Amino acid sequence: MASSTLPAPKVLHILHSLRFSGAEVMLRLAAPTVHAQGYNQHIIADGATVGDYASTLEDAGFTVYHRPFSKWSISHWWNLYLFLKEKEFTVIHNHTEQNFFWYLLVARLAGIPRLVSTVHSAFNFKGEVRLRRGTYRWIARRLLGTTFTAIGPSVALVEAETYNNPTVLVPNWLDEERFIPARSAAERAEARQHFAISDDTVVLISVGSCTENKNHGAVLEALAALRSKTPYPILYLHVGEGITHLAEQNHAKQLGVDDITRFVGQLHNVRQALLAADVFVMTSFLEGLGNSLLEALSCAVPAVVYDVYGLRDLVIEGKTGRCVPPNVPSLTQALLEMINRPDLRQQYGMAGRNFVQEHYSMQDSLSQLLPLYGTEKVGVPSASKSLDYSVVG
Repeated sequence: MASSTLPAPKVLHILHSLRFSGAEVMLRLAAPTVHAQGYNQHIIADGATVGDYASTLEDAGFTVYHRPFSKWSISHWWNLYLFLKEKEFTVIHNHTEQNFFWYLLVARLAGIPRLVSTVHSAFNFKGEVRLRRGTYRWIARRLLGTTFTAIGPSVALVEAETYNNPTVLVPNWLDEERFIPARSAAERAEARQHFAISDDTVVLISVGSCTENKNHGAVLEALAALRSKTPYPILYLHVGEGITHLAEQNHAKQLGVDDITRFVGQLHNVRQALLAADVFVMTSFLEGLGNSLLEALSCAVPAVVYDVYGLRDLVIEGKTGRCVPPNVPSLTQALLEMINRPDLRQQYGMAGRNFVQEHYSMQDSLSQLLPLYGTEKVGVPSASKSLDYSVVG
């Protein structure tokens, strides 16, 4: 008698242009584990371009389709319906906010049995937008059978309080084997030499795209106040690019801190920059979780951040770092304390790393996510969580 086997379940992720950023990097990291569970993984990129990270995801085993969305039209959604019917996906996992409802509705009409939608930011909308997005969430959950997931406690809180939308908490994860503290004083010294940083300089670092939300101007203003308050030479290492990049460079010149600010642009080896640094600083107006902060803490770099959604999830004031009111004077005072106290940097660095290892592992997050795809029993390989590192500084 011929044996019958069920076809491998097919997961379709929906994202915008594929970039070297949060969701895409996490999908790549998780790909071997998810593939080992028997899933075939696919991606729709609906941005104007497929994105320069598409080939990396294809190398990781994803099948990538570029189906750009330019404007809402019946024909666009009808063609998507035909595409979904043809491919017979088992799971639709949406990662977008702009058109999440329409993707989920078309997927349900096409007979896709499992619908998952991840909320990647604290979308604390007001007025008509809040009402419309809340209605869409209610319909998607109650009538379409969608399960919503949140990438961190702040996102889960905003979804519950703003939209009465319950979510499954599936925290962001990172490359735990890559983002580790310096293995030795020599490795840290090599990182600082790469950026031509002297031994006595205290290095502040931020990592993130240059946008209004990242609010890098606050760091520059604090830097202007700090240089006359501490005897230590200081340097601000700015990693990232974006639409406000030039404006930030001009701001540094206007404040007279361009000589102690180094704009290094986008780096693929972010860990090297983190190992060269003494304090990570993040002054966003809000975050979903803050993946660059997650990586910094995992490298045992102590952090000073604004007390806002997504950052307070990772930095507990006075325990795993400094989480201060979102204003420049508070930021300046906290940075001054960190600059002047190497012992505090050591303490917060290890506390932050331990916190990330305990609460933000890929192993734990996938154990929450994969059952939503329909897996009854998920055997996620255990990850090593060695704590045998010390902060080298």
